[in-house]
Amino acid sequence: MRKAFKIILAIFALLVIIVVAFGAVVILDVAAYTATGSENLNPTSSAVGKAMVVYDPGLSGAAKGVPSKVASDLQAVGYTVTLVGIKSGAATDTSTYNIIVVGGPIYAGTPTSSVKSFLGSLSPSAGVKLGVFGSGSGATTPEDIAQIKDAIAALSNGNSLSNTIVVKIGTGEDLNARASDFVSQLTQ
Repeated sequence: MRKAFKIILAIFALLVIIVVAFGAVVILDVAAYTATGSENLNPTSSAVGKAMVVYDPGLSGAAKGVPSKVASDLQAVGYTVTLVGIKSGAATDTSTYNIIVVGGPIYAGTPTSSVKSFLGSLSPSAGVKLGVFGSGSGATTPEDIAQIKDAIAALSNGNSLSNTIVVKIGTGEDLNARASDFVSQLTQ
């Protein structure tokens, strides 16, 4: 009986350690530190402006599909696009862009800490259009958008984040249609 209790206790302790470790990875957003690359996409016709798409790939990397599609759509309408990981040195200079898009996965209804940190330090020039995307499971609800907007509003600190275009794209939704609509809003 005593031996069985020790085995159960050891299994329980192991499960607690696994849950705490997973929680730490999510909270500390360790995956963002792998997003250090950048890629330039030139338009197929004459350039109408410059856009930067900054992304946090998330734990699984699945969140990179959204910024890749947004960057491709911006490129298709004539923007020279810099697709850049959120921890890349290229993400620090946003001064020459007409459009800045930032995003990544949504955990517990809010953007990752790396996205919030980036937005908190962002001071876009007048006339720059800003878009924020979130990707996550399930279809998008008005509550999802409200939570993302609330997180952005808490970061604004007097800078111009209040006119931000926000979209969440759920895993079961049509990525092509949702990204295209997002880009249409940004380029109007």
